[in-house]
Amino acid sequence: MITKHEWRWVTICSFALLALFALPALWGWLFPPEGWQLYRGWFFSNDYTQYRSAMMQGYDGSWLIINRFTPEPHRPILQYPFYVALGHIARWLRLSVEIPYVVASGVAIVVLAFVVYACAATFLPKTHDRKLASILVLSVGPTWLIPVLEALIPTLETLERYRGAISRAEFNTFLVFSGPPHLPLALAALLFILMTTYQQWNAKAQFSLWRFVPSYIFPTLFLGLLNPFSLPTLLLPLGLFWLAHSIQAKSPLWQEALPLIAIGLTALPLVAYNFLSFTQDPFWGKAYGMQNTQPSYPIDVVLISYGALGLLAIVGTVQLWRTHTSTRALFFWGLSVGLMGYIPVSYQRRFSLGLAPVLALLAVAGWHWGAQQKLIRFMQLHMITRVIGSAALVLGLWGQNLMFYTAYVLSHLGMGSAPYSVFQPNALGDAAAYLDTQGESIVVLTCEDTGNLLAGGIHGRVVLGHAGATLDIVARREAVTEFFANALSTEAQTAFLTKHNVSHILTSAIGPLECGPDYTPLDGWRRVFSQEGVVIYEQMP
Repeated sequence: MITKHEWRWVTICSFALLALFALPALWGWLFPPEGWQLYRGWFFSNDYTQYRSAMMQGYDGSWLIINRFTPEPHRPILQYPFYVALGHIARWLRLSVEIPYVVASGVAIVVLAFVVYACAATFLPKTHDRKLASILVLSVGPTWLIPVLEALIPTLETLERYRGAISRAEFNTFLVFSGPPHLPLALAALLFILMTTYQQWNAKAQFSLWRFVPSYIFPTLFLGLLNPFSLPTLLLPLGLFWLAHSIQAKSPLWQEALPLIAIGLTALPLVAYNFLSFTQDPFWGKAYGMQNTQPSYPIDVVLISYGALGLLAIVGTVQLWRTHTSTRALFFWGLSVGLMGYIPVSYQRRFSLGLAPVLALLAVAGWHWGAQQKLIRFMQLHMITRVIGSAALVLGLWGQNLMFYTAYVLSHLGMGSAPYSVFQPNALGDAAAYLDTQGESIVVLTCEDTGNLLAGGIHGRVVLGHAGATLDIVARREAVTEFFANALSTEAQTAFLTKHNVSHILTSAIGPLECGPDYTPLDGWRRVFSQEGVVIYEQMP
């Protein structure tokens, strides 16, 4: 039972978290760097253009979409349906596609915060433990120590492998909150189904059929449309847990199997459709299946990425294993999900989404165990040791995400190591608006970064765009680089342009997005757009 006081605390925390992400973005929108405009999110910023392309196609009335990041012909499929639906909503309400996206992002943060707390309340009876778990969810391994260690010991060469993991949504729930809205909503749906299934099993009560739709069918359908990779994460651990309990009871627990059957029947069509589309289709299977591999991380990288949270979870599991059924259920689910990250498929790393919140629930008991140790109790006796200990604790658990948030704020201020990561040049936005008027049949040749930005704003297609969506990305990247470096003969350039049915060429002299500033077009091409270093050439009839 969650009290009104707890809901008030969750409401304050969720809207505070929303404000932390919204205020820098609002500043970036109102006061962007001169000549630039706020265009995309900070986390998964390169992927935003794919979501925007899906929203634009939804705005045009489509439910099945094509890939505008590569010029090859292909059939439309059901991809990014959440963003396609946002596009439809924008059309119905006569809004720009950005407005439903922004609203969905804010709602997703609040929804995930509430579901995380509700999930904590399902497994933790004490109020302060629930609050602690909700805060621990935002922790990640302290890989900010890597540059410090490299500076102290220049001969270290093995630390590079640890850099990327903590910036993955599967390891870092803080980044899920800051990410595109389908991620926090998918995690919320996953945790909701987990906690409702456990509540029903733990109550050992008769199942009300009317509860199946809101408790299992709708959330599973929602999850599958948001992030189909999470459907196996939901089904396999719950199925194995039911099987283990049936073996222990020496007979099938058919009553407890009913939610699994409902979840499985709902998920099966979605799993089958995505599997066939992204493995068997000659275009989509290659563009999104073979190219978008997500291999497993080595065990040591996983342990470092979860950091103190993982250690506290292990200690907490040991402390409560014998006395708490909920601990065994969480451990079983967490272990199953962790092992799923090593199933030999091309996208197994995506199965780990949802593991970090479960570790946070298990880590609460580990936290209390640590607080009772003699060294910790001794440090609490003196002000200086309390301050040092508290600082070390904050840096160890949340230091990395404090650095991430600093980078988030600086990026929206147009400062830091990536000052333009959330912006695009006004000139490129105007160029996209011009190209958008040229219709769906155009194919634009430009460099990878500019192509990725363009493809999210035009009805035509680009030769080279998002690295995970352009067909034959490695060979295409090399060919485009040679083209704009004037390394190809006139005949080779003509053949390349003809092969991909190129109708427009875009160059840019803008520093971070420089693309062929010295390119000289072939005969038969004319300049049709020029603004602040961005030039578009069009093939004459």
